[in-house]
Amino acid sequence: MLRFTALYTVLAALLMVRSTVYAQCDQQSLQAITPAPFNTSNLKCQNAFSQQAWSRRINGTDTLEIVYIAPVTAGNWVGLGFSYTGKMDGSVALLAVMNASSTSPTPSWWSLYSHGINLLSDAQSSFSHNLTLQYSNGNVYISAVVNITAILAPNTPDSLLFALGQVYGSMPGQHSAESSQVASFAPAGTLPKGYKISTDHLRKAHAAVNIVGWGILLPVGAIIARYCRLWDPTWFYLHVTFQVLGFILIVAGLILGTNLYGRLKGLSGISRHRALGIFVFVLACLQILAIVLRPKKDAKLRRYWNWYHSWVGRIALLLAAVNILVGIHVAHEKRSVTVGYGVIAALEITAFLLLESLYWIKRSKKPQVPHHAPAFGYGDDV
Repeated sequence: MLRFTALYTVLAALLMVRSTVYAQCDQQSLQAITPAPFNTSNLKCQNAFSQQAWSRRINGTDTLEIVYIAPVTAGNWVGLGFSYTGKMDGSVALLAVMNASSTSPTPSWWSLYSHGINLLSDAQSSFSHNLTLQYSNGNVYISAVVNITAILAPNTPDSLLFALGQVYGSMPGQHSAESSQVASFAPAGTLPKGYKISTDHLRKAHAAVNIVGWGILLPVGAIIARYCRLWDPTWFYLHVTFQVLGFILIVAGLILGTNLYGRLKGLSGISRHRALGIFVFVLACLQILAIVLRPKKDAKLRRYWNWYHSWVGRIALLLAAVNILVGIHVAHEKRSVTVGYGVIAALEITAFLLLESLYWIKRSKKPQVPHHAPAFGYGDDV
């Protein structure tokens, strides 16, 4: 188990370092690249997929100032859309398209429909002016001033769409990932017409329920089963309560993740995260099945059942912890999310090391304990 703990700690450290590469909503970098006449002090930021959209609606006017920052490489495109339904159909998007042979992307406005997209002419995109683009170190920086009431006239946008995809020839192909968010410049409490739960909200909910389920409730339940047996039968009821609540949350996480995968299936690394998530969920189901098929305490099979239950439990918890870190990496979450989960994991690892040390010190004073007793008894003799 100490090897598992060391492996987990190394993975957490590596991914925490990796998260800094995708730090988002960086005010200093924004100020460094934003051209005049923009004043960046009051811009509000929204982000997805390492993309940032900084915007400010000038009070009492129809003017919206925006700065869009996103990583893009040759043969790909990134884009920021404006919608009044929270959906692609009927929206208008600012795309940065970079052909395979290009050394810099080209900014352009497009109208989006369920059946395709159309490039807007200069006359059709007269709602925008002061459009500028910079490309540096693999990142595109676009700034523009937009007439917010004219861009989707007669409707007014109240949600932003983040997307990315590949370029075929000179045409942007279908997005491989997209995220819909209520715009920061929309009136407070606004919900777009035909509103559906945004990809960003789904992602946050999926992360939250799995971190609480796999990252808190199930590990705490395992610790109770291992170290709290002096308080019999209270420990057993606490253990079952934590595991049942945790299982309910990971079921919710699976449902949310399935919906999320349908929207993000082209995102790099998501298939790996999904496969590992399904695998650990199957292990959780085996744990539930093990309780149902649990032999009686005096049965000969009970010893082997204990080994099975403890090993499946520890493997599931370890792989779930790894998959949480993989999910944080795939989603390019803010560093605060990685640090937050790192703190939770560190507290659990510290508690385990302390309690396990006390356990073995106490056990060493009892030579009559059978030598075949498991070293880490998660679920032993439950």
